Amino acid sequence: MRPPGTGAPSRSRTVAVNLAIAAGTVALFAVVVEATLRLVGFSYVLYPRDIEFGRPDPVMLETGFLEDPDLFWVRRGYHATLERLRRERPALIFLGDSCTHLGRYDVELARLVAERRNATLSYGNLAVAGWSSYQGRRQLERDVLPLAPRVVTLYFGWNDHWIGFGIEDKNVALVKKVFSSGWSRSRIVQLATQATVAMGARRTAYPNRVSLDDFRDNLRSMVRRARSKDVRPVLITAASAHVEGEEPEELAQRWLRDLSELVPLHQRYVAAVREVAAGEEADLCDAAESFSALPRDELRPLFKDDGIHLTPAGDRRLAEVLYECFEEKEILEHLTRL
Repeated sequence: MRPPGTGAPSRSRTVAVNLAIAAGTVALFAVVVEATLRLVGFSYVLYPRDIEFGRPDPVMLETGFLEDPDLFWVRRGYHATLERLRRERPALIFLGDSCTHLGRYDVELARLVAERRNATLSYGNLAVAGWSSYQGRRQLERDVLPLAPRVVTLYFGWNDHWIGFGIEDKNVALVKKVFSSGWSRSRIVQLATQATVAMGARRTAYPNRVSLDDFRDNLRSMVRRARSKDVRPVLITAASAHVEGEEPEELAQRWLRDLSELVPLHQRYVAAVREVAAGEEADLCDAAESFSALPRDELRPLFKDDGIHLTPAGDRRLAEVLYECFEEKEILEHLTRL
């Protein structure tokens, strides 16, 4: 006869052994799957190559960007630039996407200030190619406001209305929060991320990365947060060389549902910038209006083939637009005073 009280512990040990075996089996399976995914070269990271158009090209994307837990990605050298700006405390910070990151209108504006006012424009450029206003809003809060600039320019709009991952940027952030944390290098985690994004894309009609309402809300929030820290926000509308019927074919490959959407879609986002500026009584430099007023034969040479990014002549033109705008609104005095 079994001694009293010996049955329960025996069953507990059996359950514990079975659980240990099951856990070991799961762990072994995970190791095998992880190894297999690595062996076949599988990798999936929420990265600008899944969003950006034209330039930067794929080689630049692989060598020019780093993952960021809050901002999805930053350009290489971003943190070194940020550290330098913390020491220098510039009066003006330029924010935006590749039009600002890859452009040189900031340099041209500083040149104009030096030539016409015999003054030095203290500035920094923290724009990042491929970014939407969703990323800009979080960057402003985390990285820019602590620098305490006098003025910050907000030049967003293009990437907001592209289709990217198939889910909106705000939902990409949720996916990254769940799957990317400290396990982002795991191929199993990357596979789960890809599956989640794919399921999200199938459930939707490929929405814009940032909806029009969210775009307004992001800009509005940036204006209000900047002001709350005594930073003067300046909104810039995104100029283009696009006309209906002559849209660049390359943009139909993955960034638009239909090429005919391009002009009216972009105009809606430009109008939203104007609406936010009017509603918040914020400074607006309407580059889109200024460029569109030019004759076609003068406008086209200011843009690269995509009709979005500026040529050197376009950078000089935009700098002129900003100089006149800053002068009219007495922003230059605010920037150059001691």
